[in-house]
Amino acid sequence: MMDRDKPQARSGHAQAASRSREAAPSGAAPDGEIGNDAPAFALSPGLSDGPGGVGQRATPSLAVLAASGLLGVLYLGLVGRLLAFPIGRDENLFIAVSRLWGTGDIYRDFGYNHLPYLPYTLGGLYWLTSTGHFLLLGRLLIAAAWALSIAALWLIARRQRVGFPAFFAAAVLMMGNVLLIGPPGMLVSNNFLPLPFALLAFHFLLVGLDRERPSWIACFVAGVLVSVAVGFKANYIFLAPFLAAATVLAPLSRPLRNRLACGTLPLALGGLTGGIPVLIAMASDPDAFFAHTIRYFTQLQPVYWDHSTEPKIVSVAQKVLLAEDIWTSNATLLALVGAVALVALPLRRRGWRDGLLAVWSWPVVLALALALMGVVISFVPSPSFPQYFVPPIPFLVLLVVLLRARTLGENRLAADALLLSLAFVALLCATSRLGPGLVSLARPGSWVGIKNHGEMRRLVRSAGASSGDTVATLSPLLAMEGGLSVPGEFAPGQFIYRVADYLSPSDRTYWTTTSPTHLVSWLDANRPATILIGGDEPLEQPFADYARSHGYLEFASRPDGTGPVLYRRPLKADDGLE
Repeated sequence: MMDRDKPQARSGHAQAASRSREAAPSGAAPDGEIGNDAPAFALSPGLSDGPGGVGQRATPSLAVLAASGLLGVLYLGLVGRLLAFPIGRDENLFIAVSRLWGTGDIYRDFGYNHLPYLPYTLGGLYWLTSTGHFLLLGRLLIAAAWALSIAALWLIARRQRVGFPAFFAAAVLMMGNVLLIGPPGMLVSNNFLPLPFALLAFHFLLVGLDRERPSWIACFVAGVLVSVAVGFKANYIFLAPFLAAATVLAPLSRPLRNRLACGTLPLALGGLTGGIPVLIAMASDPDAFFAHTIRYFTQLQPVYWDHSTEPKIVSVAQKVLLAEDIWTSNATLLALVGAVALVALPLRRRGWRDGLLAVWSWPVVLALALALMGVVISFVPSPSFPQYFVPPIPFLVLLVVLLRARTLGENRLAADALLLSLAFVALLCATSRLGPGLVSLARPGSWVGIKNHGEMRRLVRSAGASSGDTVATLSPLLAMEGGLSVPGEFAPGQFIYRVADYLSPSDRTYWTTTSPTHLVSWLDANRPATILIGGDEPLEQPFADYARSHGYLEFASRPDGTGPVLYRRPLKADDGLE
């Protein structure tokens, strides 16, 4: 570690800088943000992205290989857990609309209510593979997003030259985070997919704003990645202004014109390029786009929850308690402890002024600002659910890596020991969840995508229904796994159906839906061949009541009656069976 941190000799100004560093403590952290009056231990000029000079390649030690293998095992356990995780309500919306992408407008025809990148991505995969295992492929997409997130942390750790312990700790803090290995990071939804692109955008910004070799191409790529993250979930829009501010304020040693031309402008152009699909969707049908993506959340959702008797977290006090439960426990708390400790180490040895200067850098400030903004964004949606508190977590983990990059030489052993200790505790917390995932991974029959696909195919066959028969259901994912045809009114599951009675007359033209009030008239007019009851939604009872009162034949998927139930419209061939 110490050999890798020794600066290489250079001529001219670099030699003078090297002589000035000889008086500084070994392992000084990178500069680029402190200023000319910073203390001697601050940094080597020309390296803004990590401590010391260019790292020397070395053969990985046995301990590094063993720890890498452990990370691989953890990831496999995570994938096994993900593949066996029970179906979530949100997956009905995201998978069904993705499956129908290309057969109609995702907003007007299918009721999608987010920015369009998830149905474009997953729908494209369905089109390319022609698979009927919609849930399985969606879960594999989330598994790929996890791998990409860990790879992004590795790229940032490598760029910052923080050593393997910091990367190992960051990876374990991510994979061991109880919230992330719960529904937000296991289900096919837009809760986890933005994370790898946000982390990769940060990495390319580090590359683009390098003091020695600034790259406008890297800044352009960072802009594209920011737009992709936002395109999956609009909550991450806060990335854009903060990364743009970094291109203006971070490399202060360069002229303003150079900062704008090589940093800000490419970032903005990249953002526009990455946002083209959103801009096209917006321009092609702005009324429907804003009705589904903005007015749904600002008008329909609040009215629905005001009338709902379901338990909900609405008040600020309730949200604070939920945030406390999530952020001050398990790996999130460990990451927070790590960040605070890495700041405290130089403060204890150097005092407040020199200690703060030692950890001060624009990447640290940017990561901290993003984490704090993620905290603010988490409190905006109402009512609150645990998945809304994901945004600050990846930036808090990232902050740990960046603070380790600023660790002074005399603190590095202590810092690595601290990070490895935190990783060990996070590992203990996650073992009870990721350990069974290894067993699930070895048993494909337990994968929910395969299990439910087989169950629904058998149910459709036993009911005598045909592939492509229309179905009325609030569980469109199960219907599609069974090969049934889902009308646009039920493509988003319950999410539009439950708020449709609150639609204003002016907005009703932008939606293809029915509602609890108009369900019977819709069923009378359309007489679907089948009616599917998933069994998890209280709103499904009127569907079952209609099926029984109109002579539909009932077929249960399981002998104990706990699984999905399919009702088939009677046929002439059924007359002889009665």
